[in-house]
Amino acid sequence: MNLDTSYLGLKLRNPLVASAGPMTQTIDRIEWLADVGIGAVVLPSLFEEQIRAEADRDERLAEAGVDSFAEAMTYMIDPDSSVWPRQYLGLIERAAGSGVPVIASLNGSTMGGWTDYARAMQDAGAAAIELNIYYLPGNVLISGHDAEQR
Repeated sequence: MNLDTSYLGLKLRNPLVASAGPMTQTIDRIEWLADVGIGAVVLPSLFEEQIRAEADRDERLAEAGVDSFAEAMTYMIDPDSSVWPRQYLGLIERAAGSGVPVIASLNGSTMGGWTDYARAMQDAGAAAIELNIYYLPGNVLISGHDAEQR
C-alpha cells in the first residue's frame, strides 16, 4: 500500500508526523522513529526569550570582574558559546541525516527577533519551521485593540 503524501510542500513516505515531545528531543529517538517508518518529525521548540535570558546572564557575568585582576577575565564564559542555539542547531543537523524531514520549532517573542534563528535553523537542515509568535500583555493600561495590533 502506498501511503506517500505531501505536507508543507514536503514529500512524506506516510502521513504520520511525530509531534514535539520526548520522542523528538534526542537524535537516538529520532533515528528510531525514522527506522520504524515515521513520515516526519517536529522538534521541541527553541524559545527566543530563553536565548535572550542566557545572553543577558552571560553579559552580566562578563562584566562582573571587569575592574578586578586581569587574570580573572580568563575564567569568564565565551560570549559566542551560547548553549541553547548551539545544541538545538546541532540536533537539527544530526536529525536531518535521519532520512525523514525535520520540522524545527521556534517561539518568537519580539518583532522580527526570531528571523535570525529561523535562518540558522534552515541553514542547519530544517525542512520546515513551525513558528509560534506570542505576546502576553502584562500592562493593564494597554487596550485590547493595541495588544492585538502588536
